[in-house]
Amino acid sequence: MKLTIFTPTYNRASYLQRLYDSLLQQTESGFEWLIIDDGSADNTEEIVNTFINEHRLCIRYYKKSNGGKHTAYNHALEYAAGEWFLCVDADDCLAEHAISHI
Repeated sequence: MKLTIFTPTYNRASYLQRLYDSLLQQTESGFEWLIIDDGSADNTEEIVNTFINEHRLCIRYYKKSNGGKHTAYNHALEYAAGEWFLCVDADDCLAEHAISHI
């Protein structure tokens, strides 16, 4: 695994579909999407499980109690499998060739 794309999230379920779609459009597939849920009270877990069950990307999801974005980063660094690490927030998306350029 070359790249870990890390997304910290807290009550951002409504934004995740756009990011997921942009990851599906990537021309390079050698990455994992690591999502650290910082104690969301919305349907983030349900949305992410839908993505996981599609088996279209390597997605790992961890939910923890709310502690702030900096604690989500600390967890992500423990779980990341990639040689490289890129944070992409839940309300962001990537251009089609972004990962191949990285």
